[in-house]
Amino acid sequence: MKSLFFASLIMLASCTTPTTVASPAPVRGKPTAPVSVNAELSGRSAQLTVTFDGDATDVRITAGGVDGLVVEGEPVIVSAGTFAKGASHRFQVNFTPGPNKSALVVSVAGSFNGASRARVASFTLGQGGTLQSPGTVMTTDDGETVKVLPAATP
Repeated sequence: MKSLFFASLIMLASCTTPTTVASPAPVRGKPTAPVSVNAELSGRSAQLTVTFDGDATDVRITAGGVDGLVVEGEPVIVSAGTFAKGASHRFQVNFTPGPNKSALVVSVAGSFNGASRARVASFTLGQGGTLQSPGTVMTTDDGETVKVLPAATP
């Protein structure tokens, strides 16, 4: 099911016309910030829409890239922001995509109802394989696939 979802995202992101992609809420893990992040992807830019499902203070929104995608300009979109429940804001992020498949990563962190929370959304662009890093792929006891990377040398 996950591979079908990611394949759909890749096909959507590779279109030349603007494509709106929503980042799904995580199924399990630690509690995340009550926000949704959507991206309208178009070639070398993204129109991000961040919607707050709860009151938030000290909000920091950043954009970055993985697998060769480089965000142009300042990666910090919002610093020390305050947003009310139901607020929706749009931001434009310009980038240079990676040579193959790469991703735009958006992070929203802050204080939501007195608790420090964060939400990270990733939007895939391009086609082909990703850059391979060294390590060993293995499956955990609960069936999750992880990659164990070698330790850094001091």
